[in-house]
Amino acid sequence: MSNIKQNTIRIILFFVLGIFSGFLAKYVDTIPSNDAIGIFINIIGNITSRIGIWVFAATIIAAWSRTPRAGAMHVFAFFAAMLLTYYIYSMKLFGFFPLHYFVRWGLIALASPLAAYVVWFSRGSGWVAALCAALPVGLLASKGYNFLYTFSPVSGFDLIAAIILFCILPKNKYQYLKVLIFTILTSVLLSKFDVLSYIIGGL
Repeated sequence: MSNIKQNTIRIILFFVLGIFSGFLAKYVDTIPSNDAIGIFINIIGNITSRIGIWVFAATIIAAWSRTPRAGAMHVFAFFAAMLLTYYIYSMKLFGFFPLHYFVRWGLIALASPLAAYVVWFSRGSGWVAALCAALPVGLLASKGYNFLYTFSPVSGFDLIAAIILFCILPKNKYQYLKVLIFTILTSVLLSKFDVLSYIIGGL
C-alpha cells in the first residue's frame, strides 16, 4: 500500500473518530441529571464542553503521529469533524445554530494544526522538546490546579490529564526534569496573566 493511500486512510479514521467524539459530546448534554447515572454523565458532559479534554486528545494524536505534518493533519481532521458533528447535532436538536461558540471553537480548530506540529516534537530529547511537551502539560495544569481546593470534577480531569501527559511524553529522567521546569513556568505564566481567558474565554 502506498504512503499516500496509508496517509489518506489515517486522516479518514481520525475524521470518523472526530464525528464520533462530537456526537458523544453533544449526546451526553441531552441526558437529564436526576439520578446517579445521570449525574455522572452530566459530569462527563461538563468535561467535554471544556477545552482540557480536547487539548489532551490532540496532544496524544499529534505526539504519536509518524511525522509532525501527519500530526497536524490528523488533529485538524479530528477537530473539524468533531465541531461540525457537534453543532449540526445541536441545530437538529434545538433548531438554532450557536454561531458565537462555533466561531470561537472554529478558530481553535484552525490553529490546531500549528499546535499539533509543535507538540509532535514533545517526545524528543533536549530543551526544545521539553518546551514542546510543557506547553500542553502546563496549560492543563493551569486549568486543573484549583481542583486542590474546589474539588471540581472538570478541574480534576484537567489535572489528571496533565499528570498523564507529564508521565508519558518525556523519554528519560533527565527529560522529565526539563519538562517539569518548563511546565511550572508555563502554568504560572498562564495563571498569573490569565492568558487563556483572552483567547478562549470560558471554553
